[in-house]
Amino acid sequence: MTERDWDRAWRALPLALLALATVIAAADASAAPAGRVINVALAAAVAVWHGWMVLAHPAWPERALAPMAVYFAGLLALAWLLASRHPAYALLVLACFPMAFVALPGRYAYLGVGAAALVAVGDPYRAVTSGDPWPRLAPALAAAGLAAFLGWIIRAMEAEAARRRAANQALHAANLRLERLGEENARLHGELLAAARRTGVAGERERLAREIHDTVGQGLAGIVTQLEAAEEAAEEAAEEAAEEAAEEAAGDAETVRRRLAAARDLARQSLTEVRRSLHHLRPGPLAGSGLPQALTGLVSGWSATHDVPATLTVTGTARRLHPEVEMTLFRTVQEALANVARHAHAGRTVVTLSYMEDVVVTDVRDDGVGFAPQQARGDGFGLTAMRQRATRLAGTMEVESAPGQGTAISVTVPAIPAAAAWGTP
Repeated sequence: MTERDWDRAWRALPLALLALATVIAAADASAAPAGRVINVALAAAVAVWHGWMVLAHPAWPERALAPMAVYFAGLLALAWLLASRHPAYALLVLACFPMAFVALPGRYAYLGVGAAALVAVGDPYRAVTSGDPWPRLAPALAAAGLAAFLGWIIRAMEAEAARRRAANQALHAANLRLERLGEENARLHGELLAAARRTGVAGERERLAREIHDTVGQGLAGIVTQLEAAEEAAEEAAEEAAEEAAEEAAGDAETVRRRLAAARDLARQSLTEVRRSLHHLRPGPLAGSGLPQALTGLVSGWSATHDVPATLTVTGTARRLHPEVEMTLFRTVQEALANVARHAHAGRTVVTLSYMEDVVVTDVRDDGVGFAPQQARGDGFGLTAMRQRATRLAGTMEVESAPGQGTAISVTVPAIPAAAAWGTP
């Protein structure tokens, strides 16, 4: 049974004992018919009084002292009156003991138990002044003591149950808050990535616009100029072919070939610049493989090109990450290795990729000449670009170096899974 079921049972106990006592009293043939009718009427009054004060107002018991004190006093009066008319109603008096704890709040319940004990004695003055009071006092005192002890135990159990309920509710509320925080954190991560992507797209568009303007645009303008000049030279050669000697026409033809060769060279240079710009949109090795495989190719290729021993170590459980995360880590290692090749004069380089529960860390260490990190900001070491890449993903970058002691660059970014959705750019 639940606690609510026990409350209902205790509140219905007086009615059950009242009904049993009324049946016994009504079946007593020795009682006068008029007395039975009075007993039934008084029993009905008790039922109505209990039903209105307790059952009809379930918020009053153990909470509202004034109405419950009035109720309990009325219940004791009616129980004493019925018990004085027929001994069967001693059952109703007995029900008053637990009802003291059901109806009266706090320590007032013990006063109610004492009052119920006086009603159980019947006439306390006669019992005390009689020659032998214990036959009447002992049962009442025993019942009062037992009721007080059981009531104390029940109250203690209810208090403990209430404390545990409060603790469980607090724990449940804390779990709900943690779940909501987790959902909010995931949502904010998604928004952060969406914002980073929008910012990255805008920045990449600006960079491509500048590079295309400075390289491809100028190259194409030069091609147009060369072709226009070649076209003019060809027209002049055709006009002069009929008037001048073949030698002069051959000279003009050589001029046309020279112009076309220049235009061809400019076109090749522009095509190279276009391919270079497009290549920076996304690292080619990441298009068809995971980050560990791409870094393996990068490190081995760098080592062969620069003739510097380099190794890659992968720790943790490798898994596919969000493309922006993999691109950031790949570009970081690429830039760090480029710095080693340009500045470190290292004899050995070690690259580490560590997959953890919430983050991914990449470290690039060399045994080169080192430098003072506080003096490297803003120069050609590329540290600012690497730090900006990590910051866009709410990550961090740390640089440890000193002159003559090599360099260690560590980048930590959130381990956002590949399934995370982009926002709309």
